[in-house]
Amino acid sequence: MIIKKSTLIVLVCAIALGAGLYFYQRRSISTETTPEDKSKPAFSIQADDIKAITIAHPSKADSPTVQLSNQNGNWKITQPLDTDADQSAARGIADGVASARISQTEPAAPDRLKAYGLDAPHVELDFQAKSGAKHKILMGDKDFTGISVYSLIDDAKTVSLLPISLYDSADKPLNDLRDRSVVHIDTAKITSVELKNPAGDLDLAKQTVKDQTQWNFTKPEGARADDESVSSLLSAVTNGKFTTIETEKAENLAKYGLASPAITFTTVDDKGNRQTLLVGKKQGDGFLARNASEPMVFVINDDLCKKLTEKFNDLRDKNFVHVSESDVNAIELHNTNATMSLSRKPGSDFDWVLEAPADVKGKSAATWKVFSPLTSAKAEEVIDHPSAEMKAKLAKPEVEINFTEKSGAKLTVRISAASGDFVYGRTSAGPTVYKLKKSILDDLNFKASDLAS
Repeated sequence: MIIKKSTLIVLVCAIALGAGLYFYQRRSISTETTPEDKSKPAFSIQADDIKAITIAHPSKADSPTVQLSNQNGNWKITQPLDTDADQSAARGIADGVASARISQTEPAAPDRLKAYGLDAPHVELDFQAKSGAKHKILMGDKDFTGISVYSLIDDAKTVSLLPISLYDSADKPLNDLRDRSVVHIDTAKITSVELKNPAGDLDLAKQTVKDQTQWNFTKPEGARADDESVSSLLSAVTNGKFTTIETEKAENLAKYGLASPAITFTTVDDKGNRQTLLVGKKQGDGFLARNASEPMVFVINDDLCKKLTEKFNDLRDKNFVHVSESDVNAIELHNTNATMSLSRKPGSDFDWVLEAPADVKGKSAATWKVFSPLTSAKAEEVIDHPSAEMKAKLAKPEVEINFTEKSGAKLTVRISAASGDFVYGRTSAGPTVYKLKKSILDDLNFKASDLAS
């Protein structure tokens, strides 16, 4: 193919021009620098050094002025009432003040203040440092970017642009700044719980058994509680927040259904301190309630109220067997295939040996096949008063396991033949019968050769 000379020259020039432009752009990009941050701190202070904060809304005549006081790291509201502050909200304001940076300034001519929303500021924030120094911030409208707010700091002659996050943290009504916890408890320190609701009265105590703490019922006496269920109940109350305040001081508790409350929830901690939550009449989507140690009546949501109506069966332990492999020295197991004996190797924490039947004697045993189905089994139903039919089934169990602990204590586990999709189980620890899924029977009806490893 023949290319004209003129065409070739044009092509070469185009390639040269493109290459030159490419390398020029690469050089330009490589020499670009990150724009310099020209902002500066609004104040030289740490959040922990802020002693007091006052928040007002000059443009809202009906909005009360709120005074916050930092009392040894704990924020309190001192005006318009004396109560605990929401620690997260109060610290958020202090952090916002300490980290605030001025991104830009504008002239503060009187005719410009209205344009900035500063003739009647939306928020006035005054704060005092522990050193005694005092400062004032007036905040007006957002700028066109929506990320800054026009502000006047102290008696400055210029308008400053401060982060909108500071405005948002301070522009909150009283109820959003106060602590709305229904009670003040530390879940980890609770030693006993009393719950009275329409289903009955329940008392629980944290007790130590075999060097481990567990929750047990003291009313009704003798039953073990499910630790996770009790923890869930305590967490729901600990983290519970009231939605609105009905009255700061109840003059007539009967009016709110709190003279004879439908629900009473009491906790006692390791120092004997009691906290009681009372729940009365339904109101709207929630229920009227109060902390017995405080005068106000508030509204809690329906979810928290439902949690407080849990019954004995909701909180009781549904684990079939409580046995730890580390506590056991010997196992004897009978199922439909064989009778097997196992013992722990002397001096070993993990190794087991089969003693019987004879064809597997001396072989290592996979004991997880025994422990795993038992310790993971949870009852579909816990039966305190089993029928004669259930007792008869358990009198001739399909699987029976005898554990001998290092202390010499013995535990026997019996599992009946299947009744449809379920079996019944019982241990020598008590008369309670557990209705279990049939799969536990399938898991434990192994052959001796299956247990050998």
